[in-house]
Order: sequence, then C-alpha cells, then structure tokens
Amino acid sequence: MRVISFVEGASKEAGGIGFVGVPYIAHSIADQGHEVLLSIGGDLIPGTESLLKKGNDLYKVVAYPAYGRRCFSIKQILNSYQLVKQADFVMLHSLYSFPVLVGYLMARLHKKPYGLWPHGVLAPFQRRVSARKKAIFNLIIGNRILNEASVLFYSALGEREEAKPLNLQPPTIIVPHGMDLSEYENLPERGVFRQKYINGYEGPLVLYLGRLASKKGLELLIAAMAQVLQQVPEARLVIVGAADPPRFEGEIRTWIKEHGIENRTIMTGLIPYQEKLHAFVDADLFVLPSHAENFGFAMFEAMASRLPVVISDSLNLAEEVKKAGAGLVLPRQAPLFAEGIITLLRDAKLRQEMGENGHRLAELYTWDSTGDKISRTFKAILNHNPLPEDLYPQSGVVKS
Repeated sequence: MRVISFVEGASKEAGGIGFVGVPYIAHSIADQGHEVLLSIGGDLIPGTESLLKKGNDLYKVVAYPAYGRRCFSIKQILNSYQLVKQADFVMLHSLYSFPVLVGYLMARLHKKPYGLWPHGVLAPFQRRVSARKKAIFNLIIGNRILNEASVLFYSALGEREEAKPLNLQPPTIIVPHGMDLSEYENLPERGVFRQKYINGYEGPLVLYLGRLASKKGLELLIAAMAQVLQQVPEARLVIVGAADPPRFEGEIRTWIKEHGIENRTIMTGLIPYQEKLHAFVDADLFVLPSHAENFGFAMFEAMASRLPVVISDSLNLAEEVKKAGAGLVLPRQAPLFAEGIITLLRDAKLRQEMGENGHRLAELYTWDSTGDKISRTFKAILNHNPLPEDLYPQSGVVKS
C-alpha cells in the first residue's frame, strides 16, 4: 500500500518546530510494510532526522521550500499531483496549513480516501486562538476538509470529546501516539545541561520543555514559581523551547519580571535535539500547566527519563498519569501548582517513585502499536469494511 502524508514543517518565521510526532507516525506505518512518503511544507522537523537512517527503505521524506506562517509552497503543489495519483491513501496532519490544503485538493482530484489527524487544533482553547480567521477558513473550505475525510484520527478519548460540539460527520478512531524508548535506555550522566546553561548550579531545578505558546500555561507556571521561591528560594526554573510566535517570548519575559524572579529563571531558547535528554536528567521535576494537550510528547519524554511530572488536569491523558502515580495532576491554579512543586522538591523518595512509575507508563505507548492500529484502519477503509471495533470505544481508557 502506498501512503502519502502532508504536514507543515518547522517554521522559522513562526518560531515553531512543527508537529514532532508526525514523522514518527509515518515511520510507524512504514514499519508495517507500507510504502510511505512524508510531504513536508517547510524545513525538516528538528530531532527526527535520525528516522531517515533507521534502515526502512519504505519510508521517505521530502521537504519543500515554503513561505509564510502557513507554509505556502509552489513546489509542493507541482510535485503532489503525480504522487497522490499513485497513492492508495492520503494522510492530512492538522488543519490550518497550506500542505493540508494541498493534500485535500489532490485527494479529491484523484478520488483517493484520506484521513485527518487534528493534533489538538479542535480543542476549545485552540478554537479560540485566531477565531475569526479560522471561522473564515472553515466557512470557505475547512469544514469540507474535516467532513469529507474517510476517518478522523484522535490521540485520546478526551480529544474526541472536545470536538463533539462541532458535529463532524466522519467516523473516528482513537490511536495514541508512541515512544521510541530505545533513546532512554542509556541516559547521559547528570550535570552536562546544568554546566552549559546554569553554570553548574546544583540546587533544585524545575523544568518546562516544549513550544512556548499561549496554550501552554506559562503565565500560570511563572506565577506558581514565584510562590515556590518564597519557600524554596534555592530552586531555579528553566524554560526550554522556542516561542511561537517569536514575539511571545517578550510576554514571557515580562511575566518573569513582574513576578520578580528574573535572577532565578533561565530561558535557553530552542536547544539541539540531542540535548533534551541532558535537560531531563539534570531536572528534578517537569511541569506542564497547559490548557490542552492531545498527547504531550515532552511529558512522555520526561516520564521516559524517569522524571516526575506536575501537570494540569485539562490534559487528555492526565487521568492516565494520575492512575499510574507518575506525577501530580492538578487544577490550573497557580497556588495549587506551587504546592505540588514544593511537595516534590522536598521529597526525593516521592520523586524517585513517581519517576519509576512514569517510565512504566511510557513503556505502554509504542510506535509499533500505533503503526498497527493505523494500518488496520487503512485496510478496513480500502476494503470497504467496518473500522476495527477496538479503536473507537465510547468510554474508558484506550490501551496501547
């Protein structure tokens, strides 16, 4: 089977690094024996280049020069006609980007079935971001892209529930993302990240790592950290990642200054992919007070590194984290986050226990499982059979 996936890449203009999970999703499909081409509008997504060296000749990536925040690419248009014509199935990742529009138009032109993976853009908070622009796009074509899909892929039950008010027509399935745990089998020695970014400081370290965007709850984190520092003054907050859009960094620095914690907060910007493990190893806990996350790759990377997490209860997989005892799951209130952070900073035994629990939870989410579920979905659609029953439960927890 030939599959072509369309996605926006890393955008220097927007400060974003693209949808990091998409190359892994595509690779997991190729590992099931399908010929997969990942068509990226924009630069390669940082950190996923190694997938091209993993010995699967069925997996190929082409990144087209693209312009603007929505990754407009003339070359992608010109090259996609023949590629989609030869494909059996088309995958669209997210919604509000030019590559997705190209994939949709080519799929309709060649009468190819296609699936769409929203990757969290249908969450209520995300729908409020640039709401007017999105409403116009949806009226013109966005609603057609969603409703004409053969299937919608969601990463968690909560993500599907959040989209229910939209009354979308296609059938839906739940396919959690996965983890490549081989990267976490041999963690680096502690101290490298601290030496490079905070002059070897040995005190308690609270880590946020990920895209710096409005939905991530950084204002709440900074307010909570100001309260933490009143009781644990030796603690430090490290914020790792690039702002999306770039001007958002200025807002973050303003919040830090307003709370008077400039001297105890470090912003590293976007770090090389290989340095992420050093950041996780050197931190004492990971914090994610996000409004919404359909999966939360950074959270799972932290847990795979045996790092306890403090997260908001609004995340789609928050209940999984809570049940596993992998961290503290809290309402999005600064005093509660401050209390949770202080609790973990003062209890090394609890941090270790939660870190081990998190590693066991991360082990349940593998790319092999992800690829198998997607492959079975493709086959059902192409053979005009019902979708696999285990992939669209009405309630409960979806097992990987």
